[in-house]
Amino acid sequence: MAARVRVSIFVPVFFVVLLLLAALYEASQEHDKIISGGVGSIRNLSGTRKNSQIPDCGEMESKSQCSQNAKCRWCRSDALDDMCFSKVEAWRLPQKVFSCDS
Repeated sequence: MAARVRVSIFVPVFFVVLLLLAALYEASQEHDKIISGGVGSIRNLSGTRKNSQIPDCGEMESKSQCSQNAKCRWCRSDALDDMCFSKVEAWRLPQKVFSCDS
């Protein structure tokens, strides 16, 4: 009788643990998708993504693309590759290394 009680308790507990593990695995997969990001998406502070037509300044590879976005600045450097930065990033760059368009 005692063995039968243990088996009848074990089965529901086993399924509950199995469901919890499945939920944790699914949550970890969603977290990996959010972190990996993608072209045309922007993450806000909460980690959620929203689609946008304008790519991130760092994704723009040419001066013409960068200058079309009012929020971006094209910065030149003799020591490093020329790159597109956001206004805030361009403002923080060392002036001895980068020269950014206004």
